[in-house]
Amino acid sequence: MGQNSSAADERAVTRWRDAIGSDAVAYDETALAEAAHNTSAFPSRRVVAVLRPHDAAQVADIVRIAREEKVPLHPYSTGRNWGLGSRLPVRDGCALLDLSAMNRIREVDTAGRYAIVEPGVTQLQLADHLAAHHPDLVLNVTGSSPHSSVLGNLLERGTGFRRHRAEEVRGLEVVLGTGQRLRTGLWAGESTRQLHHYPYGIGPQLDGLFVQSGLGIVTAAAVDLLPRQEQLRLLMFTLSETALPGVVDAVRTLFLRGTIRSITHIFNDKRILAMTASDRVPTWTGAVAVDGTAEQVALAVADAERTLAAAGAAVRVVSGEDAAQPGADPMVTAMWDVHSGRPTTAFLHGLYQSVPGKEVPADPDVLDGTSVGYLACMPVAAVDGRTVADLVAVIEKTCADHGLVPAIAVNPTGPDYLESVVNLYFDRDDPEQEQSARACNTELHRRLYEDGFRFYRVGVETMETLTEWDTAPWEAISLLKDALDPDGILSPGRYAPLS
Repeated sequence: MGQNSSAADERAVTRWRDAIGSDAVAYDETALAEAAHNTSAFPSRRVVAVLRPHDAAQVADIVRIAREEKVPLHPYSTGRNWGLGSRLPVRDGCALLDLSAMNRIREVDTAGRYAIVEPGVTQLQLADHLAAHHPDLVLNVTGSSPHSSVLGNLLERGTGFRRHRAEEVRGLEVVLGTGQRLRTGLWAGESTRQLHHYPYGIGPQLDGLFVQSGLGIVTAAAVDLLPRQEQLRLLMFTLSETALPGVVDAVRTLFLRGTIRSITHIFNDKRILAMTASDRVPTWTGAVAVDGTAEQVALAVADAERTLAAAGAAVRVVSGEDAAQPGADPMVTAMWDVHSGRPTTAFLHGLYQSVPGKEVPADPDVLDGTSVGYLACMPVAAVDGRTVADLVAVIEKTCADHGLVPAIAVNPTGPDYLESVVNLYFDRDDPEQEQSARACNTELHRRLYEDGFRFYRVGVETMETLTEWDTAPWEAISLLKDALDPDGILSPGRYAPLS
């Protein structure tokens, strides 16, 4: 135990060892220090222990002990919340609840197009399972590590390359701060028939309470899968800075008339240069998938090409054969992979390659233990050309003031809102770079907020500031916290005011 441990901490650790086994409880100084490593260079927190349960029953036992000893818990799935804090809790004095050993794919229903997965199930694990046993279904993947958690990303309200992950929930299995276990939607009951066809259940829908919250520990979820279509094409398009507003408006038009249904990703040159084989690229590069029957795809491609070209974009249509050709640009291949349901390390490699002088390690997932620094700012905005121009202008001006060049993605999810991901890279071996990047990230959140923008996801260092703003009904959220976690032991300060 650490020097600052309390009697309650020590009692809790002893009881946790008895409940889940000594091998599942780490509390030596080396393990606790390693858990605090994070690529964002956020200050470490005092951590009581790292707990690694193997099933939901053990999670309930851990919560019961935590509640009785008043030792808070901070759960995470695989700990790859990179750029936002990795495994760090918001406050000191928590035990980390590492759910990565809960890695069962409990069920895949081909007809119902869903899977029931535990927190430790990774993108690669589920994608491989589908390819081997259910080839007519594919996963909506993100650009993060293949070993990142499907459920962890969903609960952070992450976004895949095809659609928003939080919209894929059909039911959750949860342990509350009281130790009570529940299932949401129709999963709460029992039936001889398939129950995941109707995610809402009867009465108030509870799923949303456990996304981006500290109201419960999710131990499993029923998540949507995508049907593999007859044909898939990837539309890749390039454009100048001046064409960006018009192209965003064109993308909105394509969504509104049903030509495209998949999230559109538009990256600036900083993002693309880290992945492409070229040394010069256009200012912005976009990608969107179109799939369906051959006839549907042909009509959609023709309409999208016409509409985007009229807005000033140069469009290229990519097939699977194009992406697999020897000598194909690695950026094009990576884009094809993620849009077709295969996770890739290409985007993670690009992160390393964004910091001059750094090499990609044999295992790129060791990011938290390297000297590569990474911070993320994630604003949300309307799909409106003028608004996007304003957003990009604030980002670029703020970063320039701190001597940084941001890697920006602007991702319309449909006709109404887009999510932007702003990545700041720095060398953690250089104190000046680290200081500039952290100051820039803080200033970026403040300036964007003052200019009317809001955020769809924030890091652990921003959460306390966020609750001082009027972004969410924090008083009502506190009432829910008091009801579902009356002792305040679950992720204190996570998307909620610190009491």
